[in-house]
Amino acid sequence: MQVASCRLQVGCRPFEPYEPYEPYEPYEPYEPYEPYEPYEPLNLTNLILSVICSLLFVFLKDMEEKETIIRSKLLSSFPEIVHAMSTMLGGCENPPFFNNLSYRVGDDEGTVKQNRDKFFNSLGIENSRLAIPQQVHSANVRIVDVPGYYKDFDALITSKKDVYLIISTADCYPVLVYDKVNKIVSAIHSGWRGTQKKILTNAIAIMTNELGSRAENLVVFIGPGISKDKFEVGKEVAEMFEDKYVYPSLGKYYIDLKSNILDQLASLGVSISNIEFSGLCTYCEEDYLHSYRRDRESSGRMFSVIGMKGN
Repeated sequence: MQVASCRLQVGCRPFEPYEPYEPYEPYEPYEPYEPYEPYEPLNLTNLILSVICSLLFVFLKDMEEKETIIRSKLLSSFPEIVHAMSTMLGGCENPPFFNNLSYRVGDDEGTVKQNRDKFFNSLGIENSRLAIPQQVHSANVRIVDVPGYYKDFDALITSKKDVYLIISTADCYPVLVYDKVNKIVSAIHSGWRGTQKKILTNAIAIMTNELGSRAENLVVFIGPGISKDKFEVGKEVAEMFEDKYVYPSLGKYYIDLKSNILDQLASLGVSISNIEFSGLCTYCEEDYLHSYRRDRESSGRMFSVIGMKGN
């Protein structure tokens, strides 16, 4: 009786039966690996074609990113003026002249007219409103009031609306100037001869002395030109420039036109914050910009234009 009494006093909870485990699903057998195809021997023709295709892709992508017309960010902030610079793109695409805007390089006149029409139509400018100097690499500057051709000048200035000043270049620097207060524009052709003769200084002096401009009111865009690394000259030309603009190397001489132009502007009191320099080298950009040094008689010309919109 004592044993039975002990069993009654334990009062243990009976164990619940475990739920049976679900059986594991059998593993699916692995798919057998496909054998590697043997490497084909190197095919030189395929390799060359692959490289050509890659380079062509890079070239076309680069062309897509380049604008057919170059504009200044500084000058673009003034809606009352129109300005631009043409390139090798945007007009005729046939070599050697491509999008050439000059009648004086041996290009087909009909093609040049089409190129000009396309360029100026895109800017909303009529050909009859152009003032074009017949450039002679001088330091000659003229104030103009009406469109037309101006012989033996390399810089034009106007205070008149709807007169658009033109500069033609293919290595020389085009310089576009705007007096934002007195509403005066100037287009200057600054090649090595003009730069050495200080044509930019002459032009701004005329704007200041005859038209009332002040240096602090001038906004300047220096377009693409030939860089010093590509502008090799003879000793007789190098001696015409101050030493700080001449870079001798292995018996050769190189001229820094850009620094000379910037120094002229600084000496006149033009603020560096009002100067924009393109930075593009015409010689280096062989698929984008015309360069006489690079292409010689096969080189076209680019136009730079600036003017104030008519009423």
